[in-house]
Amino acid sequence: MRHIGLIIPRVINKIKLKDNLDDNTICEQANKIIKKNISNAEVFFYKNNSLHVYCQNQVVANELFLNQEAIKEKINKFLEKDVVRKLIIKVK
Repeated sequence: MRHIGLIIPRVINKIKLKDNLDDNTICEQANKIIKKNISNAEVFFYKNNSLHVYCQNQVVANELFLNQEAIKEKINKFLEKDVVRKLIIKVK
C-alpha cells in the first residue's frame, strides 16, 4: 500500500488544473487585458481558439486590429497556455 503523500502529487500532476480552462475564464481574463489597452472594446465570447471582440466604433476596431498580435501574446502569456490564436473584431 502506498502512502497518501506520494499519491496526491501524482494525481495533481495528471489533472493539471491550469490546462482545464473554460470559455468563461478565458473571456473574463481576456476582457481585463483588453480593457487595460482599449477601454471601448468588449470580449463577447470565445470559441474554437477565436476570441470575438465587439468595439463601439471603427476607430477602436482599427486600433485593436493593429495591436492584435501583442494582445494575443499578453492573453496567452497570462493564461500560460496558447488558447487565443485569432481575434475576430466586429463593430456594434
